[in-house]
Amino acid sequence: MDIKQIIETTLHIPVQELSDPVIKTGYATWYKPYEDPELSGSGEVTEESETFEIDIWGKNRQDVNIQTGIMKKALINIKYNTFPRVTISYDTNGKMWRGNLNFKHIKEDTDAV
Repeated sequence: MDIKQIIETTLHIPVQELSDPVIKTGYATWYKPYEDPELSGSGEVTEESETFEIDIWGKNRQDVNIQTGIMKKALINIKYNTFPRVTISYDTNGKMWRGNLNFKHIKEDTDAV
């Protein structure tokens, strides 16, 4: 799943690396905090999922709300994504608004029952 391409295609804004020293307004960042095996009752791995977080940064709260909503709709339409959890907050260090989307992508079914 190419998150960077999905963000750039959907929102038409650049994606900045989290390791960059200064995050700019009008950009997005993303990262994959972890991968999880999903277990059945017998302890067998039945599928794996990846958790992703996308941040949309901007000076104007309304713009961030709109872009976050657009990104949420795009993520919902991708097969095997869970419904994104959305938060909007103000980053006091960067002095800008942040729209955060957290979701899982189910990678594969390893057990066809």
